[in-house]
Amino acid sequence: MSQEITENGEHPQTAPLSEAAANASRPETYRLPAKGGDPYFGFSRSFYYEGENRGYWKLIRIRERGKLRGVTLVPFDAVAAFVRSQAEKATAEGPSQ
Repeated sequence: MSQEITENGEHPQTAPLSEAAANASRPETYRLPAKGGDPYFGFSRSFYYEGENRGYWKLIRIRERGKLRGVTLVPFDAVAAFVRSQAEKATAEGPSQ
């Protein structure tokens, strides 16, 4: 595989990823972790339940009619927004002493 070099001696620039391509590795939802932390944020099962109780996000529950058990899904974008808001809040407050 050859590497192109431009006239100024640098590698050519590539176009930025489209929004769809940039988000391809981010799922819309993922399953609530059975144990340990989730693969995206590292939050525990109990943290997700507590976050739902506090109104940070709404978990999605899927269950067949008549069944006792089902699947609980976590909305990726809602959790990412929560993490961003916490990071912005920490930045606005400044360093703690």
